[in-house]
Amino acid sequence: MKPHLFRRTFAATVAAVLMSAGLMASSPSLAQSEPKLVTVNAGFVPVTDVAALYLGEEVGIFKKHGLQLKANVASTGGVPAVMSGEYHFAFTALVNILQARDKGLPLKIIAAGSSSTGVAGADVTMIHAGPKSGIKSAKDLEGKTVSVNALNGLLQMLGKAAVKADGGDPNKVRFIELGFAEALAALQAGKTDAMVGAEPFGTAAIAAGFPPIASPYQSMSPKSMLTSGYFTSEQQIKANPELFKNLRAAINESLEYAQKNPDAVRKQLPKFTKLGPDVAAKLILPNYLTAIPRESVEMFSRTGNEFGMLSKPAVYDEVVWTEGK
Repeated sequence: MKPHLFRRTFAATVAAVLMSAGLMASSPSLAQSEPKLVTVNAGFVPVTDVAALYLGEEVGIFKKHGLQLKANVASTGGVPAVMSGEYHFAFTALVNILQARDKGLPLKIIAAGSSSTGVAGADVTMIHAGPKSGIKSAKDLEGKTVSVNALNGLLQMLGKAAVKADGGDPNKVRFIELGFAEALAALQAGKTDAMVGAEPFGTAAIAAGFPPIASPYQSMSPKSMLTSGYFTSEQQIKANPELFKNLRAAINESLEYAQKNPDAVRKQLPKFTKLGPDVAAKLILPNYLTAIPRESVEMFSRTGNEFGMLSKPAVYDEVVWTEGK
């Protein structure tokens, strides 16, 4: 073989070997594409509590963990869709998860949702009444009609807890079910005496002249406590534990980001709720903490059991998924 032909053949062979080993720089058109993201379907009620995850998706936290969040509106809390596998996970109040498990549904909390502020008179759920109603504290609700968004749910439990803690008899309060917007209208029309409200309707009630007369979470604990969570089914965790480890990591990082950036949370709210920027700027935000405190789960369990919403106390280690931490 002629020398110049040998040199060309040898150079071409070396180049091919290097290219196959990935040791030669390639042009942009030959660069490896980014790893494909795994889409996680979620069921959310459009409330301030879930803003942390919308924000986390927007700033790239889910992508960092190999995920793409697809949020779906789940008006019923998402339990049926999670059990069927339609949603990978969903958000709801802590007591709702405990009630579902109490009925035999194998749900697991995979991450914290939101927590109360721990500040009386400035919390995410408060009881509101008119200044001329004569209602000054929760005990005064005896014999009164009080609206909650769902009978036998979180807000009714909180209303009862507040009345009892104030020395009243919860059984003497007439609770009726009204949607939040309807509840404020009924209060303004004098059709109800008080409402157990959640943000942003608590801020709206204050603006309409109905100040808070009790902060129910303080009836259960004087400090911030976990009030909601993200959950899935035991079957889904067993089928794909690695996915839920990544998901938990993405949720926790999103919560930490939201807690440090409340202004970004407020800017996020009008994007997935019907709130205007002015309302979003004024409402009370929850705490976005990553811990799932045993005392919070057990407190809700005891309170729910006391008021007949749970048939038996929940066991923390059965409710919360802790594997892989």
